[in-house]
Amino acid sequence: MGGMKIINARTKNMYISRFEALPGQAWCIWGTNRSGIEDFFRLVSEQKMDAAADTLKMPEKPGVVSFKDQQKIYEAELKNDQTDFLDRLDPGTPARDFLKDTHRYTRLIRSLGMTACLDQGYRQLSSGQARKLMILSQITRGVSCLVIQAPFEGLDPDSCRELDKALFHLFSQKIQLLLFVHNQADIPSWTTHMAIVANGNLQDQGPAEKVLASIRTSPAGADFTATVQDLDRTQSRDRKKLHNTCLIRLYKGCAGYQGEPVFTDLDLVVNQGDHTLVTGPNGSGKSTLLQVITGDHPACYTNDLTIFGVRRGTGESIWDVKQNMGIMGSDLHRNFRVSGSVLACILSGLFDTIGLYNRVTPAQKHLAMDWLERVGLKQAAAASFRDLGHADQRLVLIARALIKTPRLLVLDEPTQGLDELNRSAILDFLAEVARENVSTILYVSHREDEFRNFFCQHIQMEKTGLHHTR
Repeated sequence: MGGMKIINARTKNMYISRFEALPGQAWCIWGTNRSGIEDFFRLVSEQKMDAAADTLKMPEKPGVVSFKDQQKIYEAELKNDQTDFLDRLDPGTPARDFLKDTHRYTRLIRSLGMTACLDQGYRQLSSGQARKLMILSQITRGVSCLVIQAPFEGLDPDSCRELDKALFHLFSQKIQLLLFVHNQADIPSWTTHMAIVANGNLQDQGPAEKVLASIRTSPAGADFTATVQDLDRTQSRDRKKLHNTCLIRLYKGCAGYQGEPVFTDLDLVVNQGDHTLVTGPNGSGKSTLLQVITGDHPACYTNDLTIFGVRRGTGESIWDVKQNMGIMGSDLHRNFRVSGSVLACILSGLFDTIGLYNRVTPAQKHLAMDWLERVGLKQAAAASFRDLGHADQRLVLIARALIKTPRLLVLDEPTQGLDELNRSAILDFLAEVARENVSTILYVSHREDEFRNFFCQHIQMEKTGLHHTR
């Protein structure tokens, strides 16, 4: 079965003098977003990269789960989309086709809440369901080693607990595990060994109980450093006069795919200043609700929906709707497939386009560079957006949503893949946005540590299609 051994390995952002993981061990590698952890993950997952090493011994055919591979599957599904040749939307490859020997793993599939999803097309899955499918696809291959990037990101609390149990079961079956995490709360209690990545080096490694004691909650400053003082305060003051103006009104809303409802009978009113938190299990319709509101789901035209005082379907264009919105989420992230620089990505937020097709003014470019500085990526302005790591892409897309200080800020799990410091810094910034009434926030999250007290309305979605408002 073999193990893993690395001696004197050097990548662009990291140097590893020695690392060895033996068969049957459960390793958790922890590090902040720009610590070098992404280079380490790419090295051990055998993704092509520039690296030199005296020894680079890897397990034979390890199972790998990464954000990059998940994006590749999504893009392949889009390439094979047959909607234009059918009399209906092409749902994509059936989920069960990604799995091997489903009968043997029936219990695991059921415990992760994926049984009902197996006959759905890949494009019908939520981002959390797609992530669970990726993990299941590797487990059902019967691999001897499993390498997972941020295994619990995008999963609801029940799914996190079930995945934790499933991974522990694999460990008990002598499967070698290497989990790469950015948040201490995501370190499994049964981990046998740990490594800490900091400043491009393995700072510490060894038995988990020893290494855990050396973790510092603040190894470096957060990358996200924006404050409300950086924004256009004149606009902010003007918007205070709009308090209680209705931004969203949805009456008995419903939406679904291929005739199957995702949510039904949903009433929602969001006035200026009604910062709203949306929670619920994977597949309950949280992202679909946001897509209806932003105009990215056809149900926006069939519902009794009013946005910014205008009834949808009365002749307004999608651009009329989005000019007062800042949008960021997994759906936008995976659809941002155009070539272009990091700077162009942020500037596109001014025009609500995926890609930059408008001439920009020097003032707009200066504003975008300011935002790049605030997310710690000014030096990457000319780099390709697609070449950035997952976490840095998320930070750029958050800046893209904020650049025009919109009336409505729509955020669908924006902190997915970010470390604790950046996650906390973004939530602190949003608290200030709420306090100053710069934008009204509509926010989807699975993480209980993101349930801040500035949210004054809570929509709890359920898989039954029902919902509760608090």
